[in-house]
Amino acid sequence: MNTTKKIELLKKALEKFNETAGMKINLIGEEYAVMPNLRADAIVRLTTHGIDKEFVVEVKTKLTTATLGGAVMQLKRFPQKGLIITEYVNPNMAERLKEMDIPFIDIAGNAYINEPPVLIYIKGERPVEIYPRETQARAFQPAGLRILFAFLCKPELLNAPYRDIANTAKVALGTIERVLNDMKKAGYLIDMGKRGRRLKDKKKLIDKWVTAYPERLRPKQVIGRYRTDDFNWWKNTLIQNFQGYWGGEIAAAKLTQYLKPEFATIYAREKTAHLLLEKKLKKDINGNIEILNVFWDFKYVWQYPDLVPPLLIYADLLATTDARNIETAKIIYDQEIIRLIRED
Repeated sequence: MNTTKKIELLKKALEKFNETAGMKINLIGEEYAVMPNLRADAIVRLTTHGIDKEFVVEVKTKLTTATLGGAVMQLKRFPQKGLIITEYVNPNMAERLKEMDIPFIDIAGNAYINEPPVLIYIKGERPVEIYPRETQARAFQPAGLRILFAFLCKPELLNAPYRDIANTAKVALGTIERVLNDMKKAGYLIDMGKRGRRLKDKKKLIDKWVTAYPERLRPKQVIGRYRTDDFNWWKNTLIQNFQGYWGGEIAAAKLTQYLKPEFATIYAREKTAHLLLEKKLKKDINGNIEILNVFWDFKYVWQYPDLVPPLLIYADLLATTDARNIETAKIIYDQEIIRLIRED
């Protein structure tokens, strides 16, 4: 979403809130620099009942289960209290945000702000469509997401022959040039001729990747859901013996020693019959184990050969919208993802 549309959405939401809640939130500034290299979409001030409270704002056109984790993660980076402003928050999403104590306002009039002695909680107002659906760029369609993942995890691939990029990202050869051109137009790629290609604005690129991945690429990789009565089975399982990697909560637990996993995510390179049989995993659409296909063909160089690359662990955690997983995602961001951003 461009800046003009963001500000338009922001002003419409504030106007609706002031009308519905009978209170006043004023726009103080746009494109607000919270600190060096960290910007919010805006800063606003709530003044009512003796309260004078500023919020930094994250504007999201569409707030879905897939995009919620990234939005919450962005707010957690800010030292001030954050506020999500979006087009529409459905009742289930409103409950989820309330549970996490994340303030929000939408243009339909739904809102949650808890600043004692003021508590505002409005849900169930019907959505108001103000923007047509935007055509998604190729770089954030499934094939483009595979290519971006390979570039972000293996930067030297940027200057490899197209065939090598295609093989590594497991996409058709003809896709490469179209995605690279799309990235150039969007300002994420600089072609310096003989000096090679470089990614630009990696932080924003990573934020967009982790938002798009659970909606557009992840569902296509799911092999199935399974259940086991002994959830500690993973502790004594060498997943590499089954041509697989741990993702999600188990990978995060191994990486940070912070999280007690309740759900297992496995990315597998080969057929999984041997794993299912040996570990007695039973097919269950609501099971606590999910197995997905590996969608890349490279070895990520780090000290955890049984885990997927950290970018994918981070994306898996955010996609759950679980508060404890988002908190762990922040640790992984500070520990691993920042390093990806800083790499040339």
